[in-house]
Amino acid sequence: MVKPHDSGDVSQAWKLQLATSLTTVIAILFVGLRLYVRMFMVKLLGWDDLWNVLALATALATWGLVEVALNHGIGRHIAYLEPASFSYGVKMLRVGEFMLIMTTVSAKVSIALFLKRLFLTSKVWKWFLWIYIAFNSITSTLDAALIFPQCTPVEYNWNKGIKGHCWSNDAINAVGITQGTIAAATDFILSILPLVFLWTIQIPWKVKIGIWCVMAIGFASGSFAIARTVLVPSLTATHDPTWDLIPLFTWAVLESNFNVIAAAAPSVKPLFSGKPGWTNRSKSKSKSKTHDVALGDVTGSRRSWLRSKASKHSVMDITVSDDKNIRDSISDDVKPWPLGNSGIVRTTDVHISREDGRMNPVQLPERSSEEALVPERSYGMIGYDSRI
Repeated sequence: MVKPHDSGDVSQAWKLQLATSLTTVIAILFVGLRLYVRMFMVKLLGWDDLWNVLALATALATWGLVEVALNHGIGRHIAYLEPASFSYGVKMLRVGEFMLIMTTVSAKVSIALFLKRLFLTSKVWKWFLWIYIAFNSITSTLDAALIFPQCTPVEYNWNKGIKGHCWSNDAINAVGITQGTIAAATDFILSILPLVFLWTIQIPWKVKIGIWCVMAIGFASGSFAIARTVLVPSLTATHDPTWDLIPLFTWAVLESNFNVIAAAAPSVKPLFSGKPGWTNRSKSKSKSKTHDVALGDVTGSRRSWLRSKASKHSVMDITVSDDKNIRDSISDDVKPWPLGNSGIVRTTDVHISREDGRMNPVQLPERSSEEALVPERSYGMIGYDSRI
């Protein structure tokens, strides 16, 4: 029988409940605003949006599991709880641990795809981000797959009243510390990448600082990953798991939900820019202009999930002043901002002529600042600026 704790029958469940509820609500707000901007202002959805929504869905599932666990005694000392009750609570947190990993990996995939679209400057970075996505997904999936096999039978993970056995504490600690270290490292990588990309880019400093501040959320997430990793050894050695689970799980929830927020935050900028299509380029001294046209032969993978409301015109001939630039503009390797110190801007104009010889421009929806930071080439549009 477990002896009563010196502090009495107290609870620290409120710590986990507050952290989970507050950050999940903020995540809902940011993802909701992101979807509003992407669907109604930009009228374009991408894979990064899908992964962000998936991350939010698993975060909501975790929130529900946490509430159930707290209602079954998690946060109180085990000496004051009925075995059947706290066993169910621990079970809910074990499932919640699985969901947290899914939340984190989905959010990081969303951020990586966003950076790939926003900051890509070469094939080297393109492959680096794909390798990052693959590495993070594989390691996280393996860690999630190892949650339940740690004890045999699986029920012994949360119900010590039955016969069973678990891995050694050293083995369990090794898995937890390895996963936590990788999680922290990948968080820091996603936060540092914008610094590397933007350091030599010729855009206003206030824009750079704004992007850095948003991506700095990843540093907080990485710090939370370190904090909960440090607690792993103490949890495997505890005799009061219902109490000691609270600090570790609180850090884990903060880590995953901050990733969801970090994934959504950059996309809500148009709501505060005063004009949906406003971009820094429109204020550039170069006074350059680009023209967007709909391309009927763009492959399906390049199309937006939401069709543009632009009217469909029969495009019979496209005349481009520089074929190489157009090929570049629809490739994945276009530089998002002009590099170098030269202030000369070359603009490639795209002209559309119909069979009757009349020009009939197509009105496309305005894009958010995140699309505006890359050449206007994605989702079936062409328009290219480059510095020479």
